[in-house]
Amino acid sequence: MNKIKQNKITFILILAAIVIIFSSLTILCLPVLFNYKSKVTILEKNFYNNFKIYLKSSGDVSYKPFPRPHILVEKASINLKQPRVIGDLINTSNLKIFISLRDIYLSTFNNFLSAEISKTNLYFNFSDIKKIRNHLYQKINKPIIFNNCKIFINSKEKEVILISPIKKISYSINNKSKIKNFDIEGKIFGLNFKSQWKRSYDIPNQSIHSINIFNPNIEIKNIFQFKENEKFKAYTKIIYEQDKIEHDLEFNKNKIQITSKNKNDTNFNIDGNIQLKPFYFDGGVVIKNKKVENIIDNFLINLLMYDKNYLGNLSGVFEVKLKKLNNKLIKSGELQIDINERVLILKKAKFQLGKIGNIESNISFVEDQGELRFLSKNYLNIENHIEFAKVFQIGTKKIKNIKQIYFDLDKNAGETDFIIKNVKINNLETQNSEEFLVKNIQNLRSFIRKVID
Repeated sequence: MNKIKQNKITFILILAAIVIIFSSLTILCLPVLFNYKSKVTILEKNFYNNFKIYLKSSGDVSYKPFPRPHILVEKASINLKQPRVIGDLINTSNLKIFISLRDIYLSTFNNFLSAEISKTNLYFNFSDIKKIRNHLYQKINKPIIFNNCKIFINSKEKEVILISPIKKISYSINNKSKIKNFDIEGKIFGLNFKSQWKRSYDIPNQSIHSINIFNPNIEIKNIFQFKENEKFKAYTKIIYEQDKIEHDLEFNKNKIQITSKNKNDTNFNIDGNIQLKPFYFDGGVVIKNKKVENIIDNFLINLLMYDKNYLGNLSGVFEVKLKKLNNKLIKSGELQIDINERVLILKKAKFQLGKIGNIESNISFVEDQGELRFLSKNYLNIENHIEFAKVFQIGTKKIKNIKQIYFDLDKNAGETDFIIKNVKINNLETQNSEEFLVKNIQNLRSFIRKVID
């Protein structure tokens, strides 16, 4: 290498070092050289221009060079609409507005790169959720990040009904792919979850929303397609272990139609119609390939041990059909539920015992010394005496004149063992007052033989 070329490289390196040092010193000295408090009005105006969110500052405003050049607003109120009559949507003492180097030198504050809010409690009403949705669909904004925050959802009575610690929220638009993303990572009801919402500007009438919950693993996917203001379609898919729900939903003005898809591949099929004004629904669900104990302990308990306040103005008729049940005796069933004036009534509970016949039941749950108990009054209508004799290993002659067997069933929620008592054969007034603990099918056969003999 000749000396002239070597001197040229040395000069370039020295010049680059001078530029870097000068730029760094300038960035570090900006807090001293410039009064950011005097630019609050411009900051507030351009915050809306960049993020389509209203900002009101009432505290100190300062420049921070690390980890990236940004303006720190130590007392900020943020709203989606202006003016806010009662309370602000977000109040934070840690709002960072990341700005470009050009804005740092020129102090124009026009081009904000992103905004970040950390360690802040976020209080929302249901009306605010609708405003957030409108922002998702109607506004074009720079990236907004929330780190280590807590979300509080308030009822109309201003009571907190949901608290969700949030690790991160990322709200941004990818200018290359033309996709808007709204991602959340946090906890709800003690469960870790990730939520991803996206909408492509190439397909503006469609949005995709997926939720993944961990331990237990639950996957939810929704696709929404909008046609008009009062007309849209949705596809929903829910997977939980071996359970799968998949259906289409069509909203047309004040009516919603729900139709199950791939009924042969799913074990929860929902079909029905909902009218919103006045509210009324008529439909049902088919549940397949489940244990009877799981239906009692999970489905029926949550259905019948209800809070009247949660029913609100719900009214309608809901049917539940049980098919291909995982039970040695009960193979299918049917429940009919009526809801009216905040009262839920299980009007019908009927179960099919294969070829033997059917059981009609009156079902209830009661609390006893801290334990939740399942109680049912039942009568078995025997349609095939030969099949009954075969299943319970009883002589045909002993069973041929028996048409009905009445009995009560009692079990603690969450347990598989149950007690049978108050057994009565046909319409006889006398009944067997003996209680019998059933642990398996062999115990039940032994008890049936004892009663009939």
